[in-house]
Amino acid sequence: MLGSAVFGVGWGLAGFCPGPALASALASTWAGVEGPLIFVIAMVAGMGLFELLERLRTRAGKPA
Repeated sequence: MLGSAVFGVGWGLAGFCPGPALASALASTWAGVEGPLIFVIAMVAGMGLFELLERLRTRAGKPA
């Protein structure tokens, strides 16, 4: 539930959902706007952190 809350807060603060954020990041880079690109970088970093934590948790033998 905490992850869902963080996702929702990030979505609300940034004003982007994940799909359109990718398109906006590509389009805005050409226009010189950095906000959507920063959001996408943070989104990918969050997904990577989640994957890392899940792998560590499964190696520790804790069930889902």
